[in-house]
Amino acid sequence: MTSRPLGSSFVAVDGSGFPAGSAATVTGTTPQGSTTVTVTTDGDGGLRTSVPVPDGYQGPMTVRATAGEAVGTTTAAAGTQSGEPAADAGVQPLGDISCTTTADVGSVRPAAPGEVLCLTGDSSDRLTITGGGTPGSPAVYSGGGKSTVKGIDVTADNVVVEGFLSTDGNNMGAKLVGNNITFRNNTITHPVYDGDDTDGIRFFGNDITILHNSIKDVSDGSDCNQDGCGDGPHPDCLQTFYSNQYPTSSRVTIEGNRCEDIAAQCLIAEGPVLPGEGVNGPGQSADWIFFDNYCDAGAAQAVQLKDIKNTTIAGNFFDGSNNNKAIALSDASTGTHVGGNKLNSQIPKLITFDDDNEAAGYVGPPPDH
Repeated sequence: MTSRPLGSSFVAVDGSGFPAGSAATVTGTTPQGSTTVTVTTDGDGGLRTSVPVPDGYQGPMTVRATAGEAVGTTTAAAGTQSGEPAADAGVQPLGDISCTTTADVGSVRPAAPGEVLCLTGDSSDRLTITGGGTPGSPAVYSGGGKSTVKGIDVTADNVVVEGFLSTDGNNMGAKLVGNNITFRNNTITHPVYDGDDTDGIRFFGNDITILHNSIKDVSDGSDCNQDGCGDGPHPDCLQTFYSNQYPTSSRVTIEGNRCEDIAAQCLIAEGPVLPGEGVNGPGQSADWIFFDNYCDAGAAQAVQLKDIKNTTIAGNFFDGSNNNKAIALSDASTGTHVGGNKLNSQIPKLITFDDDNEAAGYVGPPPDH
């Protein structure tokens, strides 16, 4: 079991080794009392959730999780938050990079497990990454914060992609397809409409971490307003969806990103069961963290979740221009935890439910307030 604070409102909890597909009780205890949430472990016996922190409390929280006869414990420094929500959102310095190999970004090859492949220079083509590592030894592709490409495509498992500048990429600034992908400290600017939706980052798979990226000027080809985008593209900062081609996405972490000048939504995520849209796939998309992000988006909502289970939305700054709410839940997006977010004065509501199917397991302020 591991835990960490998510701003001042929640403590995130991750665990493994529990019975698969079992009900788990997770309790956080402080001197001010205890709070309990109930979740279901995944097919591998993993557990991911968050536990609310008492208002104003700062100090240790002991977390205990029980599923069947399995018990796990951990301790976190609860209630800690540095500055305003999303004050550090966006690209951060990479620090020292220990390159195993250096190559030109225009002639990238698959990296080996544990290799740090440093790519230099500029390319007028998309960067295509097809080689991955292993769960304990990912392949690392680093642009050093300077290497420029015209879009990024990742189709590999167990990779880290960092420090690239993606400018004028066709349709998507980056497309991530695979498991255990970390995409961090990259800058994406002005994806160009070429017949598909114009998105900053589109992602599909499990155990994806999108961390401290700067995504801006995502609007090309669109005519969006609070009523929608008409017949043109629907430019979102971050998007995922289930289809026959793309899998469900679980254990996703989206943290510390800066979405600026986005025509539509900061995040739109769709799971595999959307009755109103004729989608009825297997599995589920679940166990997400959306934390410490800056969202300057122009649609009716900044974050829209459709059939995404067990998501924590905490410590974000919603700063959109056309939003009539910051967060919209629909299609049984149950188990959502919301707290510690900041809204600008133009956004009248924090969160809305489409119907009563979203209420189960919800922790946070009342909807429609």
